[in-house]
Amino acid sequence: MKNIRVALIPAYQPSAFLPNLVMQLHHFNFTVIVVDDGSGEQYRQTFERCLPYALVLHHDKNAGKGHALKTGLHEIYMRHGTNCVIVTVDADGQHRAEDALAIINLAEQNPSALILGSRNLEKQAPLRSRFGNTATQWVYRLCTGYPVHDTQTGLRAFTGDLIPILIEIPGERYEYEMNMLLQFAHDKRKIMEYPIKTIYIDNNAASHFDTVKDSVRIYKEILKFSASSFLGFLVDYAAYSLLLWAQAISSFLIFCPNIIGLSAFLLLLQEL
Repeated sequence: MKNIRVALIPAYQPSAFLPNLVMQLHHFNFTVIVVDDGSGEQYRQTFERCLPYALVLHHDKNAGKGHALKTGLHEIYMRHGTNCVIVTVDADGQHRAEDALAIINLAEQNPSALILGSRNLEKQAPLRSRFGNTATQWVYRLCTGYPVHDTQTGLRAFTGDLIPILIEIPGERYEYEMNMLLQFAHDKRKIMEYPIKTIYIDNNAASHFDTVKDSVRIYKEILKFSASSFLGFLVDYAAYSLLLWAQAISSFLIFCPNIIGLSAFLLLLQEL
């Protein structure tokens, strides 16, 4: 049976580009699910324009991007189980339907891997985006050993068998996407990147990323991961040292009777 292709869009106060994006994804034969993360009455018409092409779920109040993604994943799991491939797409106009199609194709070819739509942030991106992503990618690499270029991309694809794992990953806001990368590194799962077109509209004015608050949340999770990894190293080292000590004691106990016997034999020779 062919896997169902699902495009999941978490949306909080989305731009006017959202209905057009939904229509394009529908044109590429995606089943589209949009999660309105408490955007408010003033955005009702925007979501209504998506209804001919998408299922729209609603949060009564803003709960965060991570929570919205989990709401969507729960819905997908209830409807399709693991017989699906999912691509998450941002609602701010940064992602093209063509790139969503490309990375979901790659996900189908690499089951259980996480596919990232990786942006080239060296020229077109706003300064805060370039600086934030560059700093985060190096910290992430140092802590995990995974050379991920774009740690903050929201365009991600994966097969349905990962849904139970992804739902259990902690985080309700932007830190959830970092925790996803940290969990994959912890589990030694494959992470792949696919280059996508970099699009910023009005200097990324539609983004709701709080540079201070959300950055603190993200780096807090990285530090927790690092502390956990270091603690694991200490436990392993202590266990290894204890094993060596036990082997040394065991070897001493084995040779001790031989040493005593040899000493007694030498004393006997002296008496003779």
